[in-house]
Amino acid sequence: MKLVLAVSLFTVTVLAADPQDDRQAFQGTWTIVERQKADSKEPVTAPTVVFAGDKYQIKAGDKVVEEGTFQVDGAKSPKLIEVAATAGMDKGKKWHGIYQIEGDTLRAAVGPTDKDRPTKYDNPVEGVRTFVLKREPKK
Repeated sequence: MKLVLAVSLFTVTVLAADPQDDRQAFQGTWTIVERQKADSKEPVTAPTVVFAGDKYQIKAGDKVVEEGTFQVDGAKSPKLIEVAATAGMDKGKKWHGIYQIEGDTLRAAVGPTDKDRPTKYDNPVEGVRTFVLKREPKK
């Protein structure tokens, strides 16, 4: 009985650390409520981000202004994200960074992959952008 319980707990722990589970937490529609670069907040001109599978779209109203793919590693601390734009103004650009999801809030700090990965959300260094997104209620 103890062995079965130990195996069950181990299985639950392994499944909870599955990066696919963290990708699942991204799924749906989010609104960018804050965007910051270096010392200043930036205006949010395309506020909607839709995550579906391993793809994302950034929208301004109904117009898609960027599309791409993303990968996450929720087993690391801090959690890691990789982003690659496949269409739009930033087509061909790649970023890496960190993220955290707490309830319906997603925080991320990303920078270009030719620079060091960001390690904090506050006071981003040159080239790094931070974002705060809120999940849209399901309709």
